Parts: sequence; C-alpha cells; structure tokens
Amino acid sequence: ERLADNTHFFHHDVAHAMQAFKMRLPETYRKNAVLAVEFLITASPEIMTEKSREEQDAYFADALKYLQDKHGIENVVYAGIHRDETTPHMYAYVVPLDERQKLNCNLFYGKPKALSDLQTDFHLAVGKPRGFERGVKGSKAKHTSIRSFYARTINAVEEAAIDLEGLTI
Repeated sequence: ERLADNTHFFHHDVAHAMQAFKMRLPETYRKNAVLAVEFLITASPEIMTEKSREEQDAYFADALKYLQDKHGIENVVYAGIHRDETTPHMYAYVVPLDERQKLNCNLFYGKPKALSDLQTDFHLAVGKPRGFERGVKGSKAKHTSIRSFYARTINAVEEAAIDLEGLTI
C-alpha cells in the first residue's frame, strides 16, 4: 500500500532501465569488468524521520546531482527513492565510464581509502549543508539482522529482569 510513495528517476520500470543500462555499455569490455556501481544514499532512521518530505526530497535531489556531477549525467542510468520501507533511502546505478568511454571503476574507486574519501566528500557536499553528520570513519560496525537484534534485546531485558528479582527497595 506504500509503493505509490516510491519515486523512480529516468525510467518507469526495471525493464526500461535495464535496456537503457545495456545501451550505455561499450560494445566490448573485459569479462570481469565492473558494469555498474550501486549507490545507497540514506541516513539514520532518527534523522530521516526528523526531516519533512520536502527536506528529504531536497537531500535526495542534491545527492543525485552529486552523482551526476561526479560520473556524468548520462552515466547515472537509474535512480529511485524508496519510501515504502522503515527509513527513506535513495539508490542509484552508475556505469563507471572514463573519458575514453571505457569501463574503468578502478579510476574512481580502485585506490585505498577511495570509498572513505567518497563518503567524506559526499558529506561535505551534500550532507553537512543539510545538517547531517558523517558516519564514523573506520567504523567496524556490521549490519545486524532484525532477528539477531531482537534476540539480543530480549535476552538483555530477561537478564535485567533476573538481576532485579533479588533486589529489595
């Protein structure tokens, strides 16, 4: 029922987007070439829910422009905003073509710290002007499944309840 809240840029469906993506690829390329880079643009659930729909839209518009400026408008082949999930987020698919029109992901992201530098640059250009904080550099945080999160939470609550059983007030 929330699918209508999603936004798609450049193409109205996946089939149309895939056709445009294939047309953007050079005629020949290495069999192990990176054909596209997927970007996920989001923020913490707390920050995103504090922002109005207009503020979120402005953030995502700036993010899309950032990717287009970095990779070329024609190389950002598909993007969209998901609002049917807990935290609104944007995704974008970029074909990493260099100035010679060759696939060259290594040029953009092949150096040590390239992704960390990208996150910093993105924050300075897009996030900071909108009041977002950059994520912790070098964080060892890992995604936790919902099942694991709730299992840890329930166990912690049960342990706290057991500790309180012997407490007299």
